[in-house]
Amino acid sequence: MEELVRRAKSGDQAALEKLLATVAPSIQRFGIRMCKDRPDSEDVLQDTLMTILQHLPEFEGRSSFTSWVFALTRSACTRRRRGLKNQIGVELDLATAVSENSPTPEQGAEARQMSRVLTEALDALPADYREVILLRDVESLTAPEAADALGISVDALKSRLHRARQALRDALRPVLEPKSMPAAASCPDIMSLWSRKLEDDLDALDCEQMEKHLAHCPSCESACSALKTALLACRRETTRDVPIEIQEQVRSALRLWLNGQSQTA
Repeated sequence: MEELVRRAKSGDQAALEKLLATVAPSIQRFGIRMCKDRPDSEDVLQDTLMTILQHLPEFEGRSSFTSWVFALTRSACTRRRRGLKNQIGVELDLATAVSENSPTPEQGAEARQMSRVLTEALDALPADYREVILLRDVESLTAPEAADALGISVDALKSRLHRARQALRDALRPVLEPKSMPAAASCPDIMSLWSRKLEDDLDALDCEQMEKHLAHCPSCESACSALKTALLACRRETTRDVPIEIQEQVRSALRLWLNGQSQTA
């Protein structure tokens, strides 16, 4: 990515188009989930692409390029998110990604059901919880990158992420854990422990104790399995190729920017 950014900043138009195409799917996914409206998410994508083009020469690499892009995307989303609290969510498209490797009707139906469940669960989360899950668990930003994108400290990012993962699990519990027994009073805060493990913040002894507990506690094991299933389904969406319509938006933004450059030259 760093080499691509360097070439794009030097005026390499092919590198610039490739750079935009690389980040565009993530911008669109974030926009859809935060705005919950596809036309608004398309505007977010176009606005963010144009902002990248206009301000790329000013990018100095003090944070990662990915963090910078998501900070721009977040600002574009915020401008459009007001008044959309009751908007019906756009369903995640996970069935296609699953069916590419597992094309059975049963697996396709299961993926479609998970899409509906995840859409409802994510859309029900507060915006600050939703965006931190999107950055860390869907787009796979590192904790420092996600913190930079949100303008908060890494410690604050992780604290929010632990609470967000717990909230997501609670929202998914009726579907993914319909028959689970409530955790016993003696059970540890397993969601917090497991979330800390994902962030590499759990020492070896605590990790060992957690694994032993999960091996003998069906309720806690069910809770962790449910959230793992949800996060895996979310991340599966990021493995797809860049859709043709997004490629066209990239080219459109590039044409608009180049026309503006030629007119001011």
